[in-house]
Amino acid sequence: MKSPDKVSCELRKVEKEIDNHYKSNPLVELPFATAAWSLLAFAEFESLKQVSNVSTFQELETQSDNFINELKEPMFWLFRACEQGGQIPSTYDDDVFQASWDLFKLGKKYQWFEAAYTYASNGLIKLELEGSTIQPAKEFFKGMEYQAYGRLIKAHQTDEGISLINVDDFHSVREAISSSVKVVKGNRFSHKMNPRVVSDVIKTVSPGYDMAFSLPPEWRFSRYSLEDFRKVFEAILAMAFIRFIAWGVAREKECGNMGYLDSIYVPTHNELLRRVAKYSGVPDAKVLSIFDDLTYGNRGILHPDPALQPLIKLNSNHYAIMPSLWMSLSPERNLTVILNRIPSEREIYAELVGEQEEFMKRRFTTDLSTEGFQFIEGNVSSDLPDIDLAIIRDSEKACLLLELKWFIGPAEFREVIDKSKAIKKGVCQSLKFKQAFAASREPLLAKLEIDTDYRLETVVVSQNWIGYANVQNPEVPVILADHLIAKLKATENLRSTMDWLKNREYLPKEGKDFEVHGITSTIGKWNLKWSTTRPLIKDAFFPL
Repeated sequence: MKSPDKVSCELRKVEKEIDNHYKSNPLVELPFATAAWSLLAFAEFESLKQVSNVSTFQELETQSDNFINELKEPMFWLFRACEQGGQIPSTYDDDVFQASWDLFKLGKKYQWFEAAYTYASNGLIKLELEGSTIQPAKEFFKGMEYQAYGRLIKAHQTDEGISLINVDDFHSVREAISSSVKVVKGNRFSHKMNPRVVSDVIKTVSPGYDMAFSLPPEWRFSRYSLEDFRKVFEAILAMAFIRFIAWGVAREKECGNMGYLDSIYVPTHNELLRRVAKYSGVPDAKVLSIFDDLTYGNRGILHPDPALQPLIKLNSNHYAIMPSLWMSLSPERNLTVILNRIPSEREIYAELVGEQEEFMKRRFTTDLSTEGFQFIEGNVSSDLPDIDLAIIRDSEKACLLLELKWFIGPAEFREVIDKSKAIKKGVCQSLKFKQAFAASREPLLAKLEIDTDYRLETVVVSQNWIGYANVQNPEVPVILADHLIAKLKATENLRSTMDWLKNREYLPKEGKDFEVHGITSTIGKWNLKWSTTRPLIKDAFFPL
């Protein structure tokens, strides 16, 4: 039997009106190539403006995340509404630029409505309609420190990419690109894609992506390896970066309309294949397979996302490569997300998850091997979960049970729902161990080789995301793996670490590290009251 809708009929009617609001934008009447290129060109300008206004690392991270999220729905609206094909604009049109601006701003507002309805549909919040204003129940915005933790600590997450390439690191490359830029007919520019310069950019960029590519390079998906993917990604990234630099040089040379018409790299299919195969050294067949996975809307993805599939096919012969988008991606993370959505790849992804949880376990035992801890893992009894990892120190009579969770951190609201279930499951399993210890269950004591005089605590350890307040439990803290390892190495004391976890001292403090920022998002006649977090600190957050 179908479960009752958690959102009222009246609010569903409002949702439909909000969902269809984009249809009044003139871009949807244009062919996809024209509309999509126009949106991307505007977004490139918008990204440049946003980045120029930030002054701290935390602001840069936030701006980068927001920019990618804001592009998602406007691109999908065009993909769904526009007739496929069409021509790429060759002249500046003020009306089209304004329409692109309006659609991008609508996407910015729409993301909060999407969050509210997604969470409400899954029972996380209750929505109320007062006049023309949608108001979520205030309880949802309690415990915002958990949401803030995920944002503030992002720099220490080893599978996240760099937010933007530091242009200042490319002085010599910039000179080589600059010398080849020519302004043509006042409002167009051209530049050479020199193989040597591409190679130099790849060499300079690659070390910065070592943290973004944390999985084994030999790991194979159905049609190519992770090493193949990285080489192809970095080749395209290098070309995108060269276009970004050339665009900046063209603006300095006072190219008309700030070089708007050439801000996006638009290669033909054959040109892109030839260049990427040459620059990456990956065979054509594998390059084509990677193109297939990275092309927007391919592989049966029903709701494509340019962050996951950033290669935008404008028409039968041309791709659009938006420099700021490619320079903001977390490539390995995004690839694993997209492959997990493809049925033929999902089994391989499941193997990857199991392998990564084993890798997390090895990181604890290896990194803490000199700290005097003992480690135990394995089966206990038929009515208790397996122990992922127990850290024990007999001299302190202390035992910390770790429930390990590896999954790709959520990048959209639907993924938050799914990943929250994994965190909640870990918390439930941890509580079973605490209850068994409180009851002095012999199989558990025997497995751990401890007695009831020991202090036993449990913790859920996640690689990428700890969940929001709605999945937390006062008895079981949830923390990132890197953070817990660093704490144990810094203190060399298990009981003090247990206190630190129990008191949630690893979380940011409202008013000191972050503030809760209230917003009102308006689409048509409808308003939504929402809250989000905003950093108060400038640098990375990593309390020990």
